[in-house]
Amino acid sequence: MYKKLVCFALLLLPLLLSAQEMSREERVRLLELLKAEDTKLETLANIKGSSSLPVEADKLTLQPLSIFLDAVTENATVKLAQSQIEQVRNKYRLEKRDWLNWFRVNGAYAFGRFNILSNSSDTYTPIYQTMTASNQHTFNVGASISFGLGDLINRPLKLKDYQYQIEQLQFTRDQVMEERKLKVLEAYNAVTEQLATIKAKAESAALYNAQMKISENDFIQGKIDIITLSLERSRRSGAVVSYEEARVTLHNAITLLEMLTDVKVIKEE
Repeated sequence: MYKKLVCFALLLLPLLLSAQEMSREERVRLLELLKAEDTKLETLANIKGSSSLPVEADKLTLQPLSIFLDAVTENATVKLAQSQIEQVRNKYRLEKRDWLNWFRVNGAYAFGRFNILSNSSDTYTPIYQTMTASNQHTFNVGASISFGLGDLINRPLKLKDYQYQIEQLQFTRDQVMEERKLKVLEAYNAVTEQLATIKAKAESAALYNAQMKISENDFIQGKIDIITLSLERSRRSGAVVSYEEARVTLHNAITLLEMLTDVKVIKEE
């Protein structure tokens, strides 16, 4: 609204001054007024479009796409899918070794002093007791095997079931990675597009700035009127504001790509 009022006032100004010729001093003061108004508009545009991008955003270089695609594997969602695969793989290994539980091995060992008490007698001798003592080692070792027929018959099916689970989880992981890579690719293309756009708009703004200096000098010298100068300044202001808006759009695209990959997107040449 403020910009429209300024433009309207600038359009009425030639009519107010048509009765008399503007002096050089009046032209200089008017030019300073116009510059002040343009500064206000550009300041508002900078505040509205403030970002963490460097001022010369058109000179920034985007890193190769492969760096961002490789970073997808470090994403939490992909890591979760990979962790689930490893979990089932461990269960599969345990199931493959489960046949060892069919076998039992047992053993025992003892060492000590043993006392043996015995009774003895004969025809001419009454019963008497004798005791002998000795150190002895005793041990035994044994093995056994025991399994259910159901466990033996169903074992191949159980192992196959774990293989199917691992395959399904791998497909899920690949699907997650593919979706993530598509998002990264879209964000990367958006950044690439905005970099190309901002470079073009930066060149346009620089061209209008150069043209503006020439037009201001011509206005002071009286070679052009206020209407021509106003049109030139309007084009220049539009180019500057468009450049600032492009910087904001580029910043948003960069932020999204960094969030998807946790990679520093932009590096200066």
